[in-house]
Amino acid sequence: MEVGLLGALVLVPLSAAWSQARDLGHGWAVPVLAAYLWWERWDERPANVERLRAGAPAWTAALFLALSAGFLRLLLTPFPLWPLALTLYVALLAAIALGGAWLAAGRAGVRWLAGPLILLPGALPWPSFLEANVIAPLRAALASVAAEICQLCGVPALAMGTSVRLANLWVGVDETCGGMRSLQASVTAALFFGEWFRLSWSRRLALVAVGAAAAVGGNFIRIMLLTWRATVGGEAAVAAAHDAAGWIALGSSLALTGFAARRWRNAPRSPVHLAPAVRPSPSRTALVWVAVPVVLLVAVELAGREWYRRGSARHLAGPFGWTARFPEKAPGFRQVPKTKSTDEMLAPDRFTAAEWRDAGQRRHAAYYIEWHSGQAARFLPFLHNPTVCLPMSGCELVRAGGVRLVRTPAGELPFQTYLFRRTGEEFAVGFLIWDPLRGRVLEQPRTTRWSEWLAERVAHVAEARADQPAQMLTVALWGEGAEKELDQAIASLIDVVRSSNREPPDLYRR
Repeated sequence: MEVGLLGALVLVPLSAAWSQARDLGHGWAVPVLAAYLWWERWDERPANVERLRAGAPAWTAALFLALSAGFLRLLLTPFPLWPLALTLYVALLAAIALGGAWLAAGRAGVRWLAGPLILLPGALPWPSFLEANVIAPLRAALASVAAEICQLCGVPALAMGTSVRLANLWVGVDETCGGMRSLQASVTAALFFGEWFRLSWSRRLALVAVGAAAAVGGNFIRIMLLTWRATVGGEAAVAAAHDAAGWIALGSSLALTGFAARRWRNAPRSPVHLAPAVRPSPSRTALVWVAVPVVLLVAVELAGREWYRRGSARHLAGPFGWTARFPEKAPGFRQVPKTKSTDEMLAPDRFTAAEWRDAGQRRHAAYYIEWHSGQAARFLPFLHNPTVCLPMSGCELVRAGGVRLVRTPAGELPFQTYLFRRTGEEFAVGFLIWDPLRGRVLEQPRTTRWSEWLAERVAHVAEARADQPAQMLTVALWGEGAEKELDQAIASLIDVVRSSNREPPDLYRR
């Protein structure tokens, strides 16, 4: 029972991360794979050892592990994708389990229990610097190679950021800021095969490298397949092949990883510790050592849920102060449909995008997003906004216009403004990420001091802010003098929400 509760305490915050991060969708398979590994070697579990007492240091360690994990659990409710906190939390609970295994069966018990736990790194969110400094440049390089191959085949193509520009459309623009979904899944598969076949550590590291390379190759196949479909059938063909191309990329990378593991399975196996025919029951000391942290953590889990439930009821009482209304009757008005990639990357509760022209035939484009509950707004608007997505899609930043206070019916709103250039054409962009709870700009902590940064996050716990609603409005304007007229273009879309509930009115002017 204690072991089952400990596993549940691990899965609760992990499941929240798996639900919100598109690159962690494979995480749901990790507990199944780990359970299979334990089941397969069940007959190899070592014999229990009798210990009359654990000693004061052991009980002090158990209390420290439980209190540290409880503190991190409270932080993970408002910050479920905080890589460091989630990694430390999982590591602390793994230490509790391994401590119980040591008390029950010594080093052999630790070795037996620890083997399947090697899958956990593949189920945890990776640090953001890997995305920015490794994955994004790698995707840009793949787009460049794809464009070169198209040129060699007589198809005009130009790589711009992580997208490929063809004569008639863009390929990959929807996933401009996305990651490489098969990469972490392939690494997880490599960790599983390495433990399943009990490969040597050198071969396990080599298998991880093979899995990563296979994921890169699979992603390149996906880009080329979508590019080929674009040249043959246009935008409709790309949309139809989008999911199939993703599954092909994932399937090919997993198959290659499994094939390499199969070829290496004849490596020397780790020694198997056969168990005696009769085992004594686990010692009371081992059971109590695990039970004490589990009871404390269950209490923290229940108390934390109640604390945040009351906070959500208090914070969600207020309405949105403003919303965006797009001019449906404007010349050339066209609503831009929300794609599956957009839904996966942004996880919005409300999303709308449109393009139109004004009376002078100047081109306008805008999108408006709302997040009502959950914690997605704590990080997604900062990962997917014009300052990130436009450069990755091949746009060149001409200059930053700074923050401009735009007079709107809802008061003065501070929009960040920029001038970009793409394929020789300049356009002005203004965007705002707004916190409706506090009626101010939603910002990420900018302090470089660890103590201040941690204090800011602890404040979310103290205020019981499990949910972070947010609004993001982005407006783009093309043509001569676009920077000067951007304020007016933004103000014309803002409308005050006078309703007492949280549902804003329709987003289009009737």
